[in-house]
Formats: sequence, C-alpha cells, structure tokens
Amino acid sequence: MRYEIAHAVRGRLRIRYPARWFAGRRDVVEAGVRRIPGIRSVDGNPTTGSVRILYDPFLLAEASLIDNLHELSEALDAPSRARASATPHPRIETRRIPLLSVLGTGAVFALTWLPVAAPLRAALVLASGLPMLAHATQALARRRRVDGQLLDASTFGLLVLRGNWPAAALLPGLRALGDYIVAKSVVTTRRSVRELIAPEEGIVERIDGDRRTRVRSASLHPNDVIVVAAGQIVPVDGTVVAGEALVNQQTMTGEALPVERRNGDAVFAATRVEHGEIEVRVDRVGLETAVGRIIQAIEAAADEKPDIQVFAERLADREVGRTLGLAALGTLVARSVDAGVAILVADYGTAARVGIPTAVLATLKRAAAEGVLVKGPRTLEALARIDTVVFDKTGTLTSGTPRVARVACYARGLDENALIRLVAAAEHGFQHPIARAIRHLAAERQLRVPDAVAPVAQVGLGVDVNVEGRHVLIGSRRFMESRTVRLAAADADERSAHRMGGAATFVAIDGELAGLLVLQDELRPEARDAVNALKAREMRDIILLTGDHPEPSRVIAESLGLAQHYAELSPEEKARLIHRLKREGRVVAMVGDGVNDALALEEADVGISVPGGAEVASAAADVVLISGGLDRVVRALDLAAEAIVAVRRTVDIAAKASLGVVALASFGLAKPLASILLTHGITVGAALATAQKGSAAAQPVRRRGRRLNKNVRTSSSN
Repeated sequence: MRYEIAHAVRGRLRIRYPARWFAGRRDVVEAGVRRIPGIRSVDGNPTTGSVRILYDPFLLAEASLIDNLHELSEALDAPSRARASATPHPRIETRRIPLLSVLGTGAVFALTWLPVAAPLRAALVLASGLPMLAHATQALARRRRVDGQLLDASTFGLLVLRGNWPAAALLPGLRALGDYIVAKSVVTTRRSVRELIAPEEGIVERIDGDRRTRVRSASLHPNDVIVVAAGQIVPVDGTVVAGEALVNQQTMTGEALPVERRNGDAVFAATRVEHGEIEVRVDRVGLETAVGRIIQAIEAAADEKPDIQVFAERLADREVGRTLGLAALGTLVARSVDAGVAILVADYGTAARVGIPTAVLATLKRAAAEGVLVKGPRTLEALARIDTVVFDKTGTLTSGTPRVARVACYARGLDENALIRLVAAAEHGFQHPIARAIRHLAAERQLRVPDAVAPVAQVGLGVDVNVEGRHVLIGSRRFMESRTVRLAAADADERSAHRMGGAATFVAIDGELAGLLVLQDELRPEARDAVNALKAREMRDIILLTGDHPEPSRVIAESLGLAQHYAELSPEEKARLIHRLKREGRVVAMVGDGVNDALALEEADVGISVPGGAEVASAAADVVLISGGLDRVVRALDLAAEAIVAVRRTVDIAAKASLGVVALASFGLAKPLASILLTHGITVGAALATAQKGSAAAQPVRRRGRRLNKNVRTSSSN
C-alpha cells in the first residue's frame, strides 16, 4: 500500500495511509511499528489514516524506519486467500446445555426399571426424547429427505409404541452423553489455550498522578500507565515509559533467555518480568493484544467440523436406506419386529457425530500443551495431508542474527579495529541485522565508536556517511559500483565468502576500497535433525526459499541435504512459488517467521509461524509455534497424523459393532436394548476414553507419493 510522508523532523515522523485501508488494519500496523527497536510511541487515526511515530534518533535512523514501514505495508496490502468457502463451514453443536440433558435422560432411564405408574413412565420417556424429535423435524423440513436424525427419531417412536421403555430411554440418553462429551471437549480445548498463553486476570498497580492504585487488569484502558515488578505477568501490550527489567518473552518470541527492556521498548501480554521493575503505558488490552488475537482465532475455529466429520455424517445419512433395508430383511429372517428395531439403531451416526470430533479436539488440546497452537480442526486435518514442506531461510532455518565471520583490509595503514570503528560509527542508528552484527563485534573488541555525521541510507543497498572527516561508504557490490568504487582487489575474498555461505559487505573510504566484511548467518542447531525427520516421513519435497543471494542459500541447502532451493525471491514471488506447487497437486506447508513471509504463509495450505516470528506472520499462519524449535514443526505433523489414526480407530470400532449387531439381530440374538448398548455405547465409550487420555502416541507416519522433480528447479540461479 502506498503511503505518503506528511511530516518528518528528527525523532518524529508522520505518515498518511488511505483512510479506508488503514481503518481495518490499524492494530496490526501499530503493533508492527512498535516492534521496531527504537520506537517510542505510535498513534494512528483511523478517520484520517494518519500515523504519528515518535522514535529515538540515536537508536533508529529515519531511513531504516521507512524501510521497515515499506515492508510492513507491502505485507499487509496483499489480498488474503479465501481459505473458507463462501458459505459458513458446518460447526459442532454446543449451544445447548448437554449436562442437564445427560442428567435428565439418565434419571428417566433409571426410573424405567422402577415400579412407576405406566402413564408417568411414558410421559417421562417421551419428554426425554423431545429434543431428538425436534431435531429430526427441523432436519426434515430443511433437507426434505430421510437422514440419520430422522432414523433415530423413528426408532425412538417404534420403541415407545412397543412399550420398550428402557431401550426408548437409553437411546436419547446415550445421544445426550455423546453431545456432552463433544461440547466439553470444545470447552476444554478453548480453556487449555487460554491457560497456556493468556495472562491471568489479576490485580495491577496503575499510576494515577502521584499515587498508585490497585485495580483489576480487566479495567485497564489504552494510555493507562501500570507498574510491573519482578515475578509478575505483563497483562497488556504496551510501551515501557520508565524503569528497566529483564523480561521473559518466550510465549511471544520463543527466546529462551530474558531480554532487557527499557524506556521506549515494546512489551507484550503473557510475558513475565524476571528482574527489575518497569512502568508500562497500555497500548492494547484483552483480546486486542497480540496473544489475544491468536486466542480469538483458535477459539473461533475450535467448534468447526473437520471435513472428515462432514464426509462421515453425509456417508451415514446415505446409509440410512441400506439400514432400513437390512432392518426389514432382519425382521423377516428372525420373524421378530424387535430384530428389525435392533438393526435400525446399528448405524454410523454416533461415530460421525461424537467419535470423530472428540478425537480431533483431544489432539488440539494436546498440541496446545506441547506449544503448538493449531487454529481449528480443519487446519489439523490439512496438516495430516501435507506432503511438501517449504522453509524460509533467514530466521527460520537460520538464527536470523548474522555474525561477522571475517574482516579483510585493503587500505594501507588501516587495521581491522580501525575499520570496525568506522563501520560501527557509520551504521549507528540503523537496526538491520548487518548493523547489529557490526555493533556487536565492536562491543566485543571494546572499541570506542566515534560519532557519524549526516548518515544517508539507500534501502537494500548501503550507507553513505562522514566519520571523523572521512567519507565512508558501506554496502553491496551494486552500491559500490554505483559510486564508481573499484572492487577488483576484493574479488577473490568475495568468491571465498560466497563459497562458505557468507555475504560480502564492502567498505570504501574517500572513494577507495578499504575493506570487506564477511557476514554469516548460523544454522539453527535443530535444523538438520528437523529436516532429517521430515525426510524419514517421506515428504515429496522439502524446499528452501529466501530473498538472499543464491550462494549462501546453496550452502545452507547443501548442508541440509536439500535438492531444491530458490534465492532472491520477493514476498510476491514466494507466494507465487507456493501457488505453483499447489497447482502441481501438492499439499504445501510453509514455515516462516517474518513480515516478508506473510504472503507465502497465507497462500500455503497450512502456514506455520515459528517461535520469534513477527506478529503479521503469526496472524497469517494457521499454526503458531510458541515454544521449542523446528522440531515442533515435525511434532505438529505427527500430532495431526495421530488424530487421523484416532478417527479411523473410532470409525472402525463403530463399524465392527454395527456389523456384529446386524448379524446377531438377524438370528434373533440381539434385542433393541443390547443393540443400543453395543453400538452407541461402545462408540461413546471410545470417545470418552479419547477425551480423557488423548490419542495414543503414533509412530511417525510415512507420506508416500511419487516425487515430482521434473518441473521444479533445483536452484534459482539456473
């Protein structure tokens, strides 16, 4: 999205977006800007589209800030793919009060065995079956065809007419118990996510003028200022306005070690202050926080029916005709109406309505406990079908924090330390990874960094600055060539840097080549094991893509044993690559962490945001990893496979029970009560066991498929 700079002075920038565009994206834009180191405050006006940004000019250069704004706007401007169909996806019924239904129908079933007056018994049994009859009537009016609900209601009516009160009471009772198990699974899945990552509502100290007032965190509003001390959970997204503290941000960024937070730094809800005390200005509260929006997305999808359940329910409905035929045949063979009624209850409806969602929801809860937040049953189902995994390189397979691996000097009288001093001074105020790596090296060597004068950055190319009376240029080959700097002396070192997977940054002083810095991004320690684990599961392809130079990506790909890698891709090109893979018939998971991965995460069948990912990436992803490393990607795939195994096990149990009942009833060996206990009872029991214990751990699932390498490049440089 194009924006204009309305006003700019040192430390303050005002930009203006189209008002209608900004109104729907205000929170994400403000949160994205606050994540930039050196930002003091962000204030957006949805009416005018204006955003006022206050920043520390000693920590953040204006050009670097504009670079970040451009990336953020480009990511947000892309149209989201329509994952859901135009019609609402079917949802699990949870709005009734299933526990009361269970207690009521259970009491009625018990009364049928007691010496109760016949009219009272009949009235109670009919009352217990009214919800079933009402649902069947609604379904018939809506669909105008015979389905599983009408079959259950008809069976109930036959049992009542024949005076089989225990069986008539048991049928709605077990149905109510199944509904209760599913509804409870939805509730506990939602609760487990909140308990895992959401800050508990508690008492905080709010600063009111010269005094501190203890208030509930739920009563806080934007622009309030609160105090958060050691040991306390930060209850809001906000900005530090005073104090210093070490904050454990693992729930939001995946960082294992606490990070220092001081004036102007952003802090997030659900993080913990480990040491120190800070005063925080409230920016967002409740479900408007970054963690709150993740919770909202997961909770909203928790009661969606997975496609496999929808398919199973339709299959059960189509089987109604065959069930009626078998019931009629069984009645003739056994010469008993009870035999036919016993066969009528032997359908697959309970397995589809109860067994499948319970197994899926139990897995969602288990995944959340292991630090894998899956946004709904349909995402879990899609995970189980993944056959191609695409990794972003920087910040996903690598640490995203490059280090200076080598320093080469070409100017006479200039040693490494002198060169590093000048470069660190020139990069002061910039927040890109190269600048941070150079500052870190200067700090390690305890070098005094001089002040720079009038730094000017060309986004993505280099820096032009005066330091101690010398004209310093720092940047890429293209940047140096645009300034007519001759680089022949560094050709061999540049080729060597590329061979080792490093990136070369040139330094020129007063128009002459002075040095070269080789920066290298380190592979995450668990990356190789994660890739090997995916290979063991026989993925069709594991692909690396990046916006970086082809040579470093080649080195990383070869070190991981990846045949396919694509370099120098823009965010749009990454998304187009994912789209092309899907058109080839692949089911694609994209694993990324940054703003520039958001488009590809949206385009993939399943987008996975790794710990430490940008907020835009987490919002675009279907799966958010809040702890651990890349091993959680493999674990997410295994959990999805386990869920499908549990679903198949439940359906298999239901099928065998139904076939057994049909066989027994045909020979007059199964009465309606026994049939209900064998079919509905066994399925509900299996669902209850799944809900209580979770699905048993499964072996890694091998996804077999013919590899399609002919149409995919093995290098973007080809």
